[in-house]
Amino acid sequence: MPSTRMVQGMDGLIDSIPLLVCVAGPDGSIASANGYFAQATGFTKGELAGMSVFDLVSERKGALKETLAACDSVKEVDVLVKRKDGTEFPGILAASRQGDSTIGMAITESSRLRQENEELRRKESLKDEFIAIASHELRTPIQPILGLALLAKKGAISSDEAWDSVLKEARRLTQLANDILDVSRIENGTLRYNFAKANVAEIVDYVVRNIKMGELGREIDFSVSMDDAARAAQCDLDRQRITQVLTNVIGNAAKFTGKGRVAIGARIDAKNSWYDIVVSDDGGGIPAAVLPHMFKKFITRSVGEGEKHGSGLGLFISRAIVASHGGTIYLYNNEDRGATFVIRLPFERPNALA
Repeated sequence: MPSTRMVQGMDGLIDSIPLLVCVAGPDGSIASANGYFAQATGFTKGELAGMSVFDLVSERKGALKETLAACDSVKEVDVLVKRKDGTEFPGILAASRQGDSTIGMAITESSRLRQENEELRRKESLKDEFIAIASHELRTPIQPILGLALLAKKGAISSDEAWDSVLKEARRLTQLANDILDVSRIENGTLRYNFAKANVAEIVDYVVRNIKMGELGREIDFSVSMDDAARAAQCDLDRQRITQVLTNVIGNAAKFTGKGRVAIGARIDAKNSWYDIVVSDDGGGIPAAVLPHMFKKFITRSVGEGEKHGSGLGLFISRAIVASHGGTIYLYNNEDRGATFVIRLPFERPNALA
């Protein structure tokens, strides 16, 4: 333990230092602490005297006791300081040993560590919110499936009618499950891509043909227009993922148009090596309040009298896929009617460009 004379001599000095300062013996017992240390931890100076500093301060990536024993001076050790109420706050510790009798420590609160903690809490909150909304979205198609099965069993509806509706909801459920899995992979950085040269016009034609054959394309007039250069151009891309993006974007245009026209075009910016795919509809457009948030999770616009379509994950996924290709995707409302999406892809994949 440090001598009484030494402690008394240091009390006046450390009280004037605008840091959390304490003096402890080699066993960690606190001999003295300044007012800043007491105020930050919530203990009185009297309560701190005799407490173990190792019960109040812990190293975030190791054992503080061993760290202090291993060297004469320690600087910039990330620590957590425990308050009297049990909560903790991050700090950076600098310590110095004085022979075998005392250890002087000064701690400053770390704004960097505080920001890290806040970011962790924010991500945890977003994860909880995502799980809650995803669970709700998964229940949405499950409930009609159960209801239809019960109605068919009671003979209230024909089996053919029940099967048609069940298959529709099952496809919706499958798509939602796939979207949730993709979102998880995107946020974890584990979504994989297989890049290869591909003709973009062929992918556009394939997607439009599939949508025409489905329920969304029954009352939509699709037009595909691109010059010879755009038709012949090839980009280095993941064919499956870009097909997914175009299906989301063109499918959305058809879905939110209802009855009308969807125009798909392509243009080449040879100077900047960009290939733009432009999808424009003459539907009701995107509400001004929703427009800035369209690429966020679980954001969707409405059709008709407030009827919502989709889970709101497709555009979030599409933006992430296009960004991984080194491109961008953006949208705007047309001056007269409807909305336009632009998918901009580079001719070369990102690592090739680099």
